[in-house]
Amino acid sequence: MIDFSGYTAKAIERTMLSRVPPDIDTREGSIVQTAIGPVAWYLEGLYMLLGQIQENAYAKTAVGEALDLTAQERGLSRLPATAAVRKGIFNVPIASGSRFKTINGANSVIFVSGKRISDASEDYAYTMTCETAGAAGNSYAGKLLPVTAVSGLTTAILGDIISPGIDEETDDALRARFFETFNVAAFGGNIQSYRNEILAVPGVGAVQVYPVWKGGGTVLCSILGDDLKPALPAVVENVQRLICPPEDGNPEPSVNGYGTAPIGAAVTITTAAPLTLNVSCSIEFISGIQDGVNMYLGEIRDKIQEYLDSVIRTWGNPPKGHVIEYPVTVYVSRILFAILTIPEVVNASGIQVNGSGHDLHLIETAELQQIPILGEVIINE
Repeated sequence: MIDFSGYTAKAIERTMLSRVPPDIDTREGSIVQTAIGPVAWYLEGLYMLLGQIQENAYAKTAVGEALDLTAQERGLSRLPATAAVRKGIFNVPIASGSRFKTINGANSVIFVSGKRISDASEDYAYTMTCETAGAAGNSYAGKLLPVTAVSGLTTAILGDIISPGIDEETDDALRARFFETFNVAAFGGNIQSYRNEILAVPGVGAVQVYPVWKGGGTVLCSILGDDLKPALPAVVENVQRLICPPEDGNPEPSVNGYGTAPIGAAVTITTAAPLTLNVSCSIEFISGIQDGVNMYLGEIRDKIQEYLDSVIRTWGNPPKGHVIEYPVTVYVSRILFAILTIPEVVNASGIQVNGSGHDLHLIETAELQQIPILGEVIINE
């Protein structure tokens, strides 16, 4: 790639002035310098545009719409933002389309009522769709304020997430999907084909594919949500319906090719099981710090969580070679390193994960797929 960073206005001006005959005045404020100066500034802008054009010509450096256009060459498109669907509970019947507002200050959003999902006379539960697409509708739970007048309403509660709101796919996530299409050609229901299809479903952040897990023609695909946590039932159900739905009246996935899976393949969609990791260790702080455990427990926990997040991001990495393996390991030494990045920590020792000082190898098989979740962090000073 051409490096345009050196084409600044000053550099361009110096180059232009160097070509002026020496018997002509080129000092600052001279007629020649005054005439060339604005041209140099203009040319700097052109070189900046050339730099942007060059960067947007390659998937590794393209951003925004330029990356969208590049991804389309591989049949990919950016996953759009989707609205959260929640469960709303009321003391009286609610008309479809009624609007309610969350009570969380500047982050408040509007939810619109949909179909009823409970037949109990004392429990009026409805689907509630957030008017704002994205993850904004996921965080709040609690009382709602009616925007639409509802006669006799005294209770309005926003409850469980039915399907999560998802932000628009980031450049980094789209770029990662783009480059993955070059690893192995997707063809006829091979592993890469399943990965491409499933990762393109909104709400899916990672997938593990286990072929012939119950004999020929069976495939198990375990997914994580776009937050890289166990996927919600609605997301699992949606992926199952798109990839390999069951026959009418039969709960088992059909081999008759009603979804994107090839005819003859019975594909089961599931999600990972959370494995809680309780971490304990002894920590020595720099001299002069009083009650360092309580003062730095939150920061220590954050550092451990950052490391676990890096482990989780490898959960759905495609298998290497011709072996169906998805190694996910929590290393004690990496936890130690994460804690030692805190300037006030002098030393850490005795690190144990779930009572053991050994590295923890999570189970990743067709029968069980685990994802680490940080539990208690116990610090001994």
